[in-house]
Amino acid sequence: MGNHYHLVVRPRKENLSRAMQWLGVSYASYFNRRYERSGHLFQGRFKSFAIEEQDYLRKLILYVHRNPLRTRLVDRLADYRWGSYGCLTSGRSCVSWLRGKEVLQLFGNRPERFRKEVQKYSKEEESLLENMRFGLYLGGEAALASLREQLKGKVHREKPQSRRLSRSESVDEAVESLREVLGVSRNEIDALRKPVRRRQRPMSDLLIRVLWRRSDHRLSEIGEYFEVGYTTISNAHLRGERLVQADKKLAGKLREFLAMGVE
Repeated sequence: MGNHYHLVVRPRKENLSRAMQWLGVSYASYFNRRYERSGHLFQGRFKSFAIEEQDYLRKLILYVHRNPLRTRLVDRLADYRWGSYGCLTSGRSCVSWLRGKEVLQLFGNRPERFRKEVQKYSKEEESLLENMRFGLYLGGEAALASLREQLKGKVHREKPQSRRLSRSESVDEAVESLREVLGVSRNEIDALRKPVRRRQRPMSDLLIRVLWRRSDHRLSEIGEYFEVGYTTISNAHLRGERLVQADKKLAGKLREFLAMGVE
């Protein structure tokens, strides 16, 4: 993409963090030598999440491959040179480490079917990330319970997402914690839960933005709490993001809140 990249990987060992660190450092060194520059090439650590079910894996693959078209980097996916679309649809420009056959198995081993599903995926892509949980898991409730069991005793203290995965918290409980951080009364929260048409409510936008960033809950669950639909929640999240960017003191408070986890 313009300032980041997406990879769908299946690690053979529990070494994804080390592998991504090696990739980032090696590529930055190569890039700096080639273009006679110095300093960091990438900002911040990489973000990753697990996919436990084939249906979600299939949808994520469609989402990733359609991204260049969705963000208008190209008018035709066949013209995008930095992805694996060409390899999967026509066997063009394949690299040795790409497991194209494993990807195509999700589409009946038919490149034409994969091509058609990528092209028509635009109507579904908005709802895909609604199922992101805890910032590190994409999937349904049954597989989430299994993942919780697998991670018992393996919670990473430096990752707020993995700490939050070890607990269960309702939207109301999360709002109560956030309310105290922001100094908002319970009566104000109750008022914000009553839908009002054609009126901007910055505090409501802010709450929605932080709840979504905290990633404990789906957008649909947040929408139910505020009694609004998916589109309204998405727009409120974007407005809340702008509010945080404009207020450094507020941004600092919320960073502390988002970093809180179980000790």
